[in-house]
Amino acid sequence: MSEQENVNSSEAEVIQEPKVYSEEQFKGLLADKQAEVKKRQDLERQVAELTAGQDRDDNPTPGDDGGNSSDNDRPLTIGEFKSLMAEQRKSDAEAEFALRDRQSREKAVSTLTAEKCGDGLDFDSVVSAGTANLTEGDELAIRKAKDPADERYRRCLMLTPELREKKEALETAKLLEEIKLTGRVPASGGTAPQATADDVSKMSDEELDKLAESLV
Repeated sequence: MSEQENVNSSEAEVIQEPKVYSEEQFKGLLADKQAEVKKRQDLERQVAELTAGQDRDDNPTPGDDGGNSSDNDRPLTIGEFKSLMAEQRKSDAEAEFALRDRQSREKAVSTLTAEKCGDGLDFDSVVSAGTANLTEGDELAIRKAKDPADERYRRCLMLTPELREKKEALETAKLLEEIKLTGRVPASGGTAPQATADDVSKMSDEELDKLAESLV
């Protein structure tokens, strides 16, 4: 074998000889490979998140503007402004009526008592029994009244037959008691002579009601 062939044979043997790493070198290479894999995974995750975010921006869910809708910054139209003002006026009117109604009711509860009006004819009893008979027109009149609670009481009493009859019976009983005690009763006209018990017996129901009202 010539000298050149020996050289080539030696080079081949050197090339084919596997590289041997020390334990420390192997750990270093493994750590570098793991760091490279982690870095690639982090980059892939960031790219996926950015892509998903871009998709949400390009295709927003209906009703979800992400807080960046240009509608928040645009000026109101005349129609929208009028609508807002109407809602505000309605809200103010409701608040004003609620306050007036509460104050009116407090007064009615303290004055329209069972002791004064008769058993079952106090404010709470009459309103509880008669509210179902009120129409929309009645409710509107109550809202417009200066004293809503008093107006509600009066209409509940007037529109509920059993309450109205009870009131008339109590007034008649009161009138008869007055006649029993005095023998006379004031005339409904005010300036006319007083009526006697016999006069009362001859009066119509309407005249009797007027006399009863004059004693309240």
